[in-house]
Amino acid sequence: MPIQQRVTHRSKQHPAILATALLSLSLITTPGIGHAEGITLKVFGGSALDQLAPRQAPDEQKKIQQQVIDGFLKANPDVSKVEWDAQGPQTDSIQRLMTAKLASQEMDLIACPAFYTNGAYVRRKLVMPITDKIKPFQDRIDAAALGAFTVSGQVYGVPISTLSTSTIFYNVDLFQKLDIPVPPTYGDLKAAVPKFTDAGVIPLLHQGSNTVMWPMWFFETFSQASGDPVGKTQKNLEGTAKFTDAPDVEGFKLIKQWVDDGILSKDSLSVDQDGMRAAFAAGKSAMYYGGTWEIPSLQSSVKDFKWGVFAFPKMDGTPGAPGHGGGADNGICVASSIPPEKLDAAIKFIEYLTQPEVATLYLAPEQPIAASIKGVPQVDDAYAVELRKEAFPSTIKFLDWIWPSEVATATASAIAGIVGGTTTPEEAAASIQTTFDDLKAQGNWPPK
Repeated sequence: MPIQQRVTHRSKQHPAILATALLSLSLITTPGIGHAEGITLKVFGGSALDQLAPRQAPDEQKKIQQQVIDGFLKANPDVSKVEWDAQGPQTDSIQRLMTAKLASQEMDLIACPAFYTNGAYVRRKLVMPITDKIKPFQDRIDAAALGAFTVSGQVYGVPISTLSTSTIFYNVDLFQKLDIPVPPTYGDLKAAVPKFTDAGVIPLLHQGSNTVMWPMWFFETFSQASGDPVGKTQKNLEGTAKFTDAPDVEGFKLIKQWVDDGILSKDSLSVDQDGMRAAFAAGKSAMYYGGTWEIPSLQSSVKDFKWGVFAFPKMDGTPGAPGHGGGADNGICVASSIPPEKLDAAIKFIEYLTQPEVATLYLAPEQPIAASIKGVPQVDDAYAVELRKEAFPSTIKFLDWIWPSEVATATASAIAGIVGGTTTPEEAAASIQTTFDDLKAQGNWPPK
């Protein structure tokens, strides 16, 4: 799931949450603290989004971040300064980080998006594992959120952001009118297709012309087909398993089933994100599938009916449990190049960021549906309660955080072919394996 999809909106702020944050602030920080000479911690961010409270207005974001830093400095007099260097567009993140590394720029901590941590940062050994060092405060961190920064059993970063997950958004009024159970089983959705047709409504429309969004469907179906989507993907990339194995093919077959059963409309192939949202808001489609980043759009555009959420359903005969793509977007990692004498101070800073009253300062303004740090106030709207109950506990790491970009592109193209009826599940799997084999033959995998 492309990272930019998840950081483009700014949530409305709830007064109660902001009041809590301000109260915490008054107890923790005092602006303008002076410090004697000591350790300077340097935090590097590949883009301007790699900071605390990145969705806030620039002036407010700087204020929040400085308040957190001042609180840390007051609590840790051995550290005299924390310098946070994060700038530039997100698309240039890796280039900026690699340029800094080649220039021997000092980096003690790296503000690390999960997308890049699971890929380039770990594979190029830019960050170090901190599994044992965070154990004293690990219980403060949401387990699923921490999983987004765990690679092959090792923790490489601590999440310091709100959490996303994937879900199905639906027209509550229409479901009630047509007497469709909620949450529906897959069988309920299949049985409801004639009702939607008689009502002149498309059952489910996806933003299919935005091809990068198709792999989200595979995250769901492959979870159920394999039982361990992350583990199986890692084996595929290690060469001990293949993208053409039975569970991988079954993941594509399950997507095809949604089309064959009339739930997922083939019209999706010509619809972009705006079209998908507009069709739903106008009552022309009953459902759409997407991430929690869709919620601000729903809140502003849906005026004539009540909308709700339910988790992607368990499909009949599948061995694995449902798993919904998502996780914590941003984290804090320790640079592999950190001077040994700064390591303890760096871990102290990470620990400080996980204190609930501190995390409230930088997460509460983001109006979290769910947060990576326990104890942070969360939105209590009905949709948020439902997501925390059903979707977030079953959230898995986005697989395109792990795949090479070439595999992600091939998967998106293959699914579009399946939906359009031009590609079989077996052909889809074979095309992805071929893409991966070519990547290896060209010397581009594993990454150097």
